[in-house]
Amino acid sequence: MRITGWPFTLAVAVMIALGGSPFHPRARAQDPEIERPGPPPLDDLERDSDGDGVPDGWYSARDAVWEAKGGQVGPHFIRFDSPRRGRPSGISRAFGVDGKATEAVVIGVWLRLNNVQQGERSGQEPALMIDFLGDQLRQLSRGTMGPWTHTVGSQWTRVSKRIPVPPGTHDAIMSIGLMGARGSLDFDGLTIDLIPRNDEPETSTNLVLNGDFELGDPAPAYWIVNNDAARIFPGHRSGTALELGRSDSGLPRILTGLALPVEGFGALAVSTYVQAKGLRGSGGAGAEMFFLDDTGRPIPGTDATLMTWSGSFDWRRDVAEVRVPPGARRAVLQFEKTDVLGRVAIDDVTVEAAPAAGAGEWSPFHVTDDTADWLKVPTSTTIVAGSPLDVSFLVQAPAGSKGFVTVKDGKLAFEKGGRARFHGVSLLSPAAFLEPNRADELADRLARSGINLVRLGDLDAAIGPDRSLFDDTRDDTSRFDQAAMARLDHLIAALKARGIHVALELQSRRIFRDDDGVPLTGLLPPGGGPAALFDPVLMKLSLRTARNLLGRKNGETGLTLKDDPALAWVTLLGEISLFDLQERPNVALPGEYAAALRSLASRNPGGSGRRFWQAQEASYFKKMVDALRAEKVRVPIAGTSHWRRDAEFSAGLASPPLDLVDDRLFWSPSTFVAPETRSQLWSADGALNAGARRKRHAGVPYVVGQWCPLSQGAWAFPHEAADQLLAVQTAMFEDWDALVRRGIFIFPIEWGNGPAGTSGGEDIYQLPEVANASPHVYALWPHMASLMLREPARPGEGEHEAAARRKSRPGTVPGWEPARGRLAVDTPHTQGIAGWQGGNLTSLGDMDMIEDNPFAVVVATAVGEKPIATAPRLLVTAIARVEPTGFSWTDRFQRDVADPGRPPFLQEPVNARVSWRRKGTIKAYALNNNGERIGPAKVEPLPEGAGATLVIDGKTPAFHWEMTAE
Repeated sequence: MRITGWPFTLAVAVMIALGGSPFHPRARAQDPEIERPGPPPLDDLERDSDGDGVPDGWYSARDAVWEAKGGQVGPHFIRFDSPRRGRPSGISRAFGVDGKATEAVVIGVWLRLNNVQQGERSGQEPALMIDFLGDQLRQLSRGTMGPWTHTVGSQWTRVSKRIPVPPGTHDAIMSIGLMGARGSLDFDGLTIDLIPRNDEPETSTNLVLNGDFELGDPAPAYWIVNNDAARIFPGHRSGTALELGRSDSGLPRILTGLALPVEGFGALAVSTYVQAKGLRGSGGAGAEMFFLDDTGRPIPGTDATLMTWSGSFDWRRDVAEVRVPPGARRAVLQFEKTDVLGRVAIDDVTVEAAPAAGAGEWSPFHVTDDTADWLKVPTSTTIVAGSPLDVSFLVQAPAGSKGFVTVKDGKLAFEKGGRARFHGVSLLSPAAFLEPNRADELADRLARSGINLVRLGDLDAAIGPDRSLFDDTRDDTSRFDQAAMARLDHLIAALKARGIHVALELQSRRIFRDDDGVPLTGLLPPGGGPAALFDPVLMKLSLRTARNLLGRKNGETGLTLKDDPALAWVTLLGEISLFDLQERPNVALPGEYAAALRSLASRNPGGSGRRFWQAQEASYFKKMVDALRAEKVRVPIAGTSHWRRDAEFSAGLASPPLDLVDDRLFWSPSTFVAPETRSQLWSADGALNAGARRKRHAGVPYVVGQWCPLSQGAWAFPHEAADQLLAVQTAMFEDWDALVRRGIFIFPIEWGNGPAGTSGGEDIYQLPEVANASPHVYALWPHMASLMLREPARPGEGEHEAAARRKSRPGTVPGWEPARGRLAVDTPHTQGIAGWQGGNLTSLGDMDMIEDNPFAVVVATAVGEKPIATAPRLLVTAIARVEPTGFSWTDRFQRDVADPGRPPFLQEPVNARVSWRRKGTIKAYALNNNGERIGPAKVEPLPEGAGATLVIDGKTPAFHWEMTAE
């Protein structure tokens, strides 16, 4: 089974979400007491009762024309035509939606685009947005469709999406348009279906979700699509089908996991309608079923060919039945072209349990965990100074007191002596431009959580006034936004004062403007894309910005960044590389830039390809580094921080005169692994280290500038507390120079209030893997800081010994048993267990721990300089699974989110016993998530005064406990 797809770029998700609609819900004053009618099932745009040139029910039309001929559903349609980037071209309509009676809306619309270019701000692309409003017209959440800049062409295309409705919804306001892009967008035939909220959800026996391909934006929802497989219109007696045709990217393929585990079924009955034209006579396309074990790996010898198609034929129904082999847990259905000739269309795919279809009955979009007895997670408004959660004693203030960060013996070191190792977090744009009071609060919290580095990336993302690096009022990007820079200055000063270094990324999401003198500004990817590495104009602009940013004096520190030892390192680019041409090259390198690169390659003795890309990137890096060194930039400089792992790309990152590798480690579980084991602890390949090894170079420092799991759009994975501990244990064992977690966003303001985008008000941007929206992530930071900042990695180990160890087989991280999904951490200052312990007692250096949850993390850290054996107090943290209220998946494979949930977070109760083998009088207290005591905890003495056991009984809504010894 071959499973491939586009790598997911997390920065893109951030910018799409922040692309605000110009049609604010309060743009049209309405009485909140009015009960508004619901939407029509079909709006064909054929009626204009008042003759104002705008179809009935719509308002705030901008750059919109009601055309009378050429529509898809009827003669009329709406055309948006904007000659300039940045114009808020669109139209809106409002309608009533009762969230108590409606769980979701399914929105469908016909579209076609022509000559579209992105606008001057991030997120200014053709899209549809729907804002759900509650009491007093307060925004509750936002749903989006698109952007369609590169996915919809000049032919009418149907897009359709299911969007969850918050229970408190009364009204909705929907906007569609170019949203600031240049070009034209036509739309017609809007449909809005309200899905009722029932106590007993509808059931189905079809184990394939969206088997009729009606849902798609425009790629079919809940399917994995490779190599240009696409929805077509119409289908077999329906509006939509799926076509596998000719492709320049490879043979088209589409696959999906069945909605339920299959081990209880004797066989599976498969049915589909199919149409073919010009297929190879010996079989040019077909359908297969793959059976997988719990780890998501195909079971050898169980692949089953279900159907083979050749020649040409009209729509027909084909059926097949396949037995479920012993040991199979999951199954994957795949349709694939096996030859470049011809095309095949597929529709109405069904897979049912056989012989009794009812054995596979299930409720689509309503797969949830049983959280009836889970406890509410208290929010965290601050970290109280001096509390057990305050580990700021690990962070030496001010940052830079040990001199500049430099490179010594292949590692980061301080100029005045000592190893420079960083436990950090990145800021998601625009979190670097906080108001001063919020910046101070953030700096306090991070220092007390043991964070000693903040990575500043995506500063150049164009999000609006006071929230971006560049002046939003100009038609070029030559000047900085002074208000935003004042905020950035304050943040850097606040971080420095508390001992927190900063790492700076110079270019990643910059959107060039029409007066920058850059051709095709609206077609260039953010940051300039691959062209940034060879185009002389782009390179000149990049270098000018770098000089200005690093040479600008901070009004609060009195230093330029290049002269401030609080700057740890500089990274030239973020997720920009010539190797990105492997995916969608026409989008990555438009028009004359592609011609310019071909011209460069023609003069290269080795021709084009990977070696040429590597050489070109090395040339760019050298020019930039030499120029910055000439400006007296002293800190280490990295090339591009990227998720890529190509051998030639990775080799280029260590090319002189670069000083270090700045990596992005986005761990992704096996595509179809059982959700119960969707954690790095079960990784047979080394988890994060599997990717890190491909970018390590002898004598070159290695920093993970951003890491997190890829959660397929979910707010986070429920088992991520364990992944946190494994990540830091791996970083220590492999002797990484920095481990930086993605990422703090501007919402939720109150940490742990809910998943990002679900608290309402301004918090409507639904982003995955936001650290301050993941209480089971930031709750572990004090323990991770203890491990990263004070436990020695491998004293006395040389680079050659370290390199030999890194080549050893995976799974050798101390205390990690990937075959059993468990981890034990045993150091002088931090000890704990994580994963699936099976109720077994684990004895560590000074602690004994046992828990009877299927999954849990229990860890203890000495508060203060002394080790656990003699410490006066300990911070004990116990976490199992964490989920938002109302969270649900589409099916039991748990790959796609049906409902993102809402506040509050819920925590699975933990039952554990934590024994501290330390003489003295031991007491314990439950803590809230600010670190304050909320009451005494049960303690049982050990025999002969050998210590005491903290009893965690699963009844207290807390993550943290304090143990004291006198």
